Amino acid sequence: MIGGTQQNDTTCSIPCNLCGSTDVEELALRDRNGNYLRTVICKICGSIWTDPRPKGEDIEKFYSKEYRLEYKGIHRPKPKHIYREVIGALRRFDFMKEVIRKNDLILDIGSGSGVFVYTLRKLGYDASGIEPDQGYAGYAAEVLQVPVKVAFVQDIDTSDSVNIVTMHHVLEHLEDPYGAVCKVHSLLKDKGFLIIDVPNAENIRQDPHNRYHKAHLYTFNPETIECLGSKAGFNVHKISVEPYNGNISAIFQQSDVPGTVDGKLPGNYDKITKILDAHTTLRHFTTLTPYKKFLANTIKAIQEQMIARKFGSAKDIIDSIVREKNNKLTPESEAQ
Repeated sequence: MIGGTQQNDTTCSIPCNLCGSTDVEELALRDRNGNYLRTVICKICGSIWTDPRPKGEDIEKFYSKEYRLEYKGIHRPKPKHIYREVIGALRRFDFMKEVIRKNDLILDIGSGSGVFVYTLRKLGYDASGIEPDQGYAGYAAEVLQVPVKVAFVQDIDTSDSVNIVTMHHVLEHLEDPYGAVCKVHSLLKDKGFLIIDVPNAENIRQDPHNRYHKAHLYTFNPETIECLGSKAGFNVHKISVEPYNGNISAIFQQSDVPGTVDGKLPGNYDKITKILDAHTTLRHFTTLTPYKKFLANTIKAIQEQMIARKFGSAKDIIDSIVREKNNKLTPESEAQ
């Protein structure tokens, strides 16, 4: 899908989505599979993106029909994926629970198989979702029976306002992350929240050869994510880097004052490139990180297979994990 003619390392066909600059440097010319993929970084703010990239209609076709099949080799999730997703869903709920109320309307953009929507509804919240992948959205609606419909961010009707929007591993796939965050701002009720997860450009837990692949059109670090939200008219409520996978998680609250930042982040380009230059393949494999990661993934895969065989359906898996979490609540936390 991604391809094109190699360009000079200081040129770009797509201006920076955050600051508008065209002053870039090449970071890589290959993706994790060794195929041509030109990745550049903005010297003004540190944003990272794929340049050049396909036309919008080609990107939409990829995400509606091809992405899941190419990424995971499946059209619909397997039981082990459901188990993995509900663990992640509960972790995301723990991150956002301080700002969520029982009467809130929640929209999950890029809801995948619908596990997060199902989990929230199981916990007593009014959640729905949109998902561009037809197979996964169909699974959410038909198997989990949750209100998830096939749609892209640009299809959202902003007249239907909500209290909270979640976008877990979505922004990095979009052609216009800033435009999407601005649209969310107009979708939210007064003082509503936007909650996101994205991969971290500064993550050194992975082999440098695996940094970039064609499904991620953008890559962020904490500074560019915070700046993106601020520019779109949000205040930062909380932002953190997750210790288990290096991802960036953030909660933004809608501001009634228009964003005034210009997207420029002096020093951020130098910060990112210094980290990336230092994290070589040799250095990576002379640390314990890849071997610990391999062991943890092996153990996790065994656990997932055991859980998948234990339960008869996806709903059984999710219900059991959610029930187990609720049973662990202390009386004090239940009272809250």
